[in-house]
Amino acid sequence: MPMSGPREFAPSAMRRRGKSRARSVASDTAPRLTVPGGGALAGTGPDSIDRLLQDAAAHKAAGRAWQRSFHRSVLAVDAMVIAGAVLLAHISRFQLLPVDNPAEREGWGPATVTSIVLACTWFAALGLVQSRDVSLVGVGSEEYRRVISATAWVFGIAAVASLILQTQLSRGYLMIALPVGLLGLVAGRHVLRRRLGERRRAGDFTTRVVVLGRPDSIAVLCDSLGRSPSSGYTVAGVCIPSYSGEPGADLITAAGVVPVLGDENAVENALRITQADAIAITAVEHLGHEKMRTLAWRLDALDVDMIVVPGMTDIAGPRLKLRPIDNLPLFHIARPRHDGLPMYGKRLFDLVFSVLALMLLTPVMVAAAVAVKMDDGGPVFFRQDRVGQHGRIFRIVKFRTMSVGADARKDVERVAAGAENRVFFKSAVDSRITRVGRYLRETSLDELPQLLNVVGGSMSLVGPRPLVPGEGSSVEYFVENRARVKPGMTGLWQVSGRSGVSEEERIRLDHSYVDNWSWVHDLVIVCRTVRAVLRRDGAY
Repeated sequence: MPMSGPREFAPSAMRRRGKSRARSVASDTAPRLTVPGGGALAGTGPDSIDRLLQDAAAHKAAGRAWQRSFHRSVLAVDAMVIAGAVLLAHISRFQLLPVDNPAEREGWGPATVTSIVLACTWFAALGLVQSRDVSLVGVGSEEYRRVISATAWVFGIAAVASLILQTQLSRGYLMIALPVGLLGLVAGRHVLRRRLGERRRAGDFTTRVVVLGRPDSIAVLCDSLGRSPSSGYTVAGVCIPSYSGEPGADLITAAGVVPVLGDENAVENALRITQADAIAITAVEHLGHEKMRTLAWRLDALDVDMIVVPGMTDIAGPRLKLRPIDNLPLFHIARPRHDGLPMYGKRLFDLVFSVLALMLLTPVMVAAAVAVKMDDGGPVFFRQDRVGQHGRIFRIVKFRTMSVGADARKDVERVAAGAENRVFFKSAVDSRITRVGRYLRETSLDELPQLLNVVGGSMSLVGPRPLVPGEGSSVEYFVENRARVKPGMTGLWQVSGRSGVSEEERIRLDHSYVDNWSWVHDLVIVCRTVRAVLRRDGAY
């Protein structure tokens, strides 16, 4: 069934209608519709439309210039890093301009050509894997994964070609260009990402989106975008299928307030008014195939991108595969990998890193142990049963940060903090914490003995924090899902706010880590952990 023509609504008409409703809007009995997921409708249209028009005008002036500018910055960084890495390898192997050795002069020309070909191929490969795609840069680990993947392929092919064709690329040359170039590319992308994130959090360099869907699904999407301002999406307005109210009402969600611009037939007009760059559709099942196809044709004329929001959340990009069958796009969601070769690699990384860390940090651990003992004369270590992988119970080891016998007063502290009904309990003003213990917690030094648990195999460096037996059992499938992986010294929720993260967000982040584990993700979490510890973010 084809879509009917767009419902037109003029801002001036909305303001006139708003004036006639001003008295009822201002009253305490303003119409509201509470919806699942934290959404509500409230009639506060005129102010919303005025704000909307002002924002749209400002956004139109900027246009998509920031995307072109940022893309040029990424191109420039990639070019400089690749040129620098290849030049360094070339100089170290052949010198810049060999004039003394006739043999080197003879091989210098072909080697220079080979270096130029390698640099151009490397630069092109980063583009072929779409590592510079504006929709990827600035958020998530997919950008880094594509950079690493493209680099690995280029150098793998270069090594094989050098062996077969007997070119001038020696192992020493590749061993210089590869690590220098890869580290430079990742570091350069990280610097650009931080700059982009700062601008996006300030409201710049954003992609304006109109959302088409039901209030509950819109609320979920707005909440997700609100938690990730660095993603660069801002919701300019929403269209609700079969919406019978007048345009200009507000949809109130946990992430903020957005104006309702009409129903599914008002989409085109809403896009023009908001000057949106994209439309996010959460009501696919309501529109149907014919309406979706017709809408896609109309969006092409408006130069607006279409984003289809699936019903599932917290699914990482590498797990999604698009499989068109008879022109019907199907999303295949790969099952999480918690066995086989990837887990052997994770275990090897745990062993190497934890052994090196123990060797380097032994003086720090000795000093911490002496401080704990001198503080109150009690035991240095705190040992407690925790739930590990597959539900196995193990003994966790930490530096003791609470007074002796603190477990007996846990219920009293929980009541004093008003946390009787909370799934997890950790208080910043817990009277059981000792003077030295508070410092150890703030600096995370109390966690260092867990490196012994990592070496022993009961824990991993990265994973959900180990639970006390019985903890979290009130949350459906929480304990069971976490038990699929080893608990970790650090994890996704620790680098997302640490102790300041809400219970709901901690549960969501734990599920997200278990479902989307990858080596690259672990490396990102380790790097973010170092930064969080140095800054003492949310630790107590």
